[in-house]
Amino acid sequence: MHKVPIAVLLFVAVVGAIHIQQRYHGQDIYAEPDCSIVTDHTRMFRDISDPTHYWVCADGQEKADYIQCPENHAFMEKEQKCVVWEEWKWVEPYTK
Repeated sequence: MHKVPIAVLLFVAVVGAIHIQQRYHGQDIYAEPDCSIVTDHTRMFRDISDPTHYWVCADGQEKADYIQCPENHAFMEKEQKCVVWEEWKWVEPYTK
């Protein structure tokens, strides 16, 4: 049986953790976006758990604003706007 130095195992664990952390960034899971990496401050980000709300990272802000659509409307990410419920369609989330 081969003995693997503990330093190698630790290195692999750290690299794996960094890879997982980068893969599942805030924008990938539709939680509050990480405004420190947002470059398009006009973009709106959907809230996958509540289609009546969306997020916006205003230029210079560390935290995103959580905005509610008007009554009887839901946010559509592709259209970048709130639409009436009759026009709203579920879109499968995507990851990068």
